[in-house]
Amino acid sequence: MPTSRYCHKEISAFDKDVCPYCGEPHPIDENYKTKDMTQFVDPVTGNYKLYKSKTHKTAGLLCLFLGWTGAQYFYLEELKRGIISILVTLVVTGGIGAALFFLVPALHNALAFVIPFALNWLFYIGWSFVFFFKDSLKDGNGEFLR
Repeated sequence: MPTSRYCHKEISAFDKDVCPYCGEPHPIDENYKTKDMTQFVDPVTGNYKLYKSKTHKTAGLLCLFLGWTGAQYFYLEELKRGIISILVTLVVTGGIGAALFFLVPALHNALAFVIPFALNWLFYIGWSFVFFFKDSLKDGNGEFLR
């Protein structure tokens, strides 16, 4: 689409006499040429891949069973959230587990680390309902989940 050389808004190529926004005469630059899309896209071969969107069900199941690993975010191609999910699991399990291990005499065993891990897993079980029931979720490519 051409832009007005005066107000820099997109205008139609049919508005070459007067800009509909600012009212200036001859808003389109003399050097402007429309581009033929067949130069960029070959309509004959049809070697195009359609994007297959991710599903609510798969993301929800990954969150339900492997939420603590960030698998649902890696599936949705959201790398940063997946890494943050792993780091949160490590910090919660390691930090709270170490505190329980050293501060509670009855938990001087692996149970001190199992309790915070189980709480973290319960959080992701609850979070999986978001993936199952929220309709406006998008994947890393900006496509809605189906």
